[in-house]
Amino acid sequence: MILIRYTLISVLVAVTVADVFNPDPSQFPDWDKYEQFNPDHYVQLKRLDSPSLSPDKSKVVYSQYQYNKDNDSSGRNLRIFDLKSGYESVVDLTEYKYKQSDSSPVWVDSNTIAFTAVRGSPDSNIFTVSTIDQKISQVTNFTNGVYDIIYSKEASMFAFISKVYKGMDLEQSYVERERIAELPSSGIVFDKLFVRHWNEWILKDRYQLFTIKVSNDNGFLKTSGEPVNIVAKYNGEWGLEPDFYQFSPDGKRILFSAKIQGKEEAWQTDAGTFEAPVDGSAEPARLNSNFNGVGSNPIYSPDGKSIVWLQMATRGYEADQNQVILYDIASKKQTRLIPNWDRSPSTIDFSEDSLKLYMQVPYEKDVALFELNIANNTLNRLTKDGTATFVSQIDKDSMLISVNTLQYPTTLFTLNKSNSGGYQPKQITFENKQTLDKIWFSKTETFWFTGALDDPVQAMLLYPHGFDPNCKYPVFYLIHGGPQASWNDGWSWRWNPNLYANQGFLVVIVNFHGGDAYGQAFTDSIRHNSGSYPYEDLMKGLDVLIHNASYADENNVVGVGASYGGYMINWLNGQTDRFKAFVNHNGVFNSIGTYYMTDELYFDEFGSGIPWVPADREIFEKYNPERYVANWKTPTLIIHSENDYRIPISEGLSAFTVLQRKGIDSKYLYFPDEDHWINTPHNVLKWISEILDWTGAYTNTTVWSLELDSH
Repeated sequence: MILIRYTLISVLVAVTVADVFNPDPSQFPDWDKYEQFNPDHYVQLKRLDSPSLSPDKSKVVYSQYQYNKDNDSSGRNLRIFDLKSGYESVVDLTEYKYKQSDSSPVWVDSNTIAFTAVRGSPDSNIFTVSTIDQKISQVTNFTNGVYDIIYSKEASMFAFISKVYKGMDLEQSYVERERIAELPSSGIVFDKLFVRHWNEWILKDRYQLFTIKVSNDNGFLKTSGEPVNIVAKYNGEWGLEPDFYQFSPDGKRILFSAKIQGKEEAWQTDAGTFEAPVDGSAEPARLNSNFNGVGSNPIYSPDGKSIVWLQMATRGYEADQNQVILYDIASKKQTRLIPNWDRSPSTIDFSEDSLKLYMQVPYEKDVALFELNIANNTLNRLTKDGTATFVSQIDKDSMLISVNTLQYPTTLFTLNKSNSGGYQPKQITFENKQTLDKIWFSKTETFWFTGALDDPVQAMLLYPHGFDPNCKYPVFYLIHGGPQASWNDGWSWRWNPNLYANQGFLVVIVNFHGGDAYGQAFTDSIRHNSGSYPYEDLMKGLDVLIHNASYADENNVVGVGASYGGYMINWLNGQTDRFKAFVNHNGVFNSIGTYYMTDELYFDEFGSGIPWVPADREIFEKYNPERYVANWKTPTLIIHSENDYRIPISEGLSAFTVLQRKGIDSKYLYFPDEDHWINTPHNVLKWISEILDWTGAYTNTTVWSLELDSH
């Protein structure tokens, strides 16, 4: 039996219709006192990431990214403050400069922080900075870049990843890469999948895990010997790429997870949890060979007696439930914790006493922080609203966490135990206070309705800037990707709902079947149903909105979606005429064609099957948007980029061809240098501007537009 206690929130219940659809006018401000949040604000907000608590628990370091639109340049530096003194003590530990990036801060001791940067070196290397006098020293000078460093005081050793060729070290790999670049022929031979993955071609080099010894002379680090490739002795196919790793408490071993290489890599999801000696003297030992699914996030207990990791059990299913596996090092026994809980943690970490786990868990609209008592399988929810992204224990009564919501980007808080036994959050960073204080953001409202399969389905709603309940507003119906994902009450640097609410739209988001925050059965239900249950949820959610919200203009609804959301836009265009206009970002047009062009075949194979198998072919055809293009009539903005190898550019071009050939008003926004997402700030501004121009024109809404745009 699993007991769940909610420290800050009771069991989430459906918000009544009256709460959301008949809002109290007094909750809205004097609009003249607040600016509209616009893309200029959005791209120039400071971004806090990689927080780290000092070994003595007195200071916090983090990296901060900032973009300046005026000179189209960005930079990243390190900042630090004292926990007791608070944010008033924050200083720039490294100087902020455009085109300089100081990343991945890790503590060497309580006065020394290591980080990665270029800073005039041949590539990304390891540097240190003193917290006392801010003096910076260079530790490595490799020509081959090193990334994602961790440090072990017990081992006096760094671990990092670097991209190398089989049998070569870092410097040899740099030379080999230069040699290949000078060859007269540009031809590349492949003999297995992946050929491409996400946004890059998969060549012969791979990210390998290295360790290197260092000596520490009063904070001045010096390397000893050459980097050791920890996975070089792996007995399987070469190319194992560790993606999460941690030193053991005694510094003698290192734990990591990595996807298993081989001919079936593109259609199987098998990922191992491995342990190896830090000197690379023995082959990495796989701890989860009894599973064929994804193993991830392996960590040691502080007492060194246990290992825990997240494990998917189903072969070929990348959205299976993450089971929590506890591994006793002495006995090699595995135990599944909370076996009857139907939720799927995304990350885990141990408490300092090794008796509890802290887990970030998608839970309805939030990604909540849970505490799991290992001895009795008792769960305790520690955070209320928003998306928790980091936790580090300060002492037995407090912890450092980071949280973001639809109202603010990632921010640091302390969680402090109260007299009643619960935890109370206290905000301790204020990176964007000057900007955020002058902007109004809609609260995250929710409502529930009965969707497909008679299941309860949750939706989120954001009111527009200037909201008057006696007026009508165009609806911005935002459709999430995945589809085995949910839209959380969390800040997004890709699709930011409050950005569109501040431009005058009523933003509505339905977390339809397939989402990962409502139990595994809800997630699994989308298998063989890509065009049915989600579509039914979206239509029923729209019905509930229009029937109950007098301020929602049913004649001015625009549908906007990316990735699977883009697929759903193409599907909607063939199934309904309820929308004034559509925006399709990188969406699937032809389900069968996409199978042959995409990178991760396991996604389509588990969801629909293999298209040359007759029974599976029927499923592909049944929910293929291309099959219904004769019904298309709604004006659509297509957005698709050259380097998207998940949903190749042919899908966007095909959809645009249909729209143009049928005489349907349409535009195609193309980025030759972007991938599945739009990443470069000046391209983000162009991207948002085109979305706003399109949806604004079709709903007669005045919106922000990009100045001095020549394209």
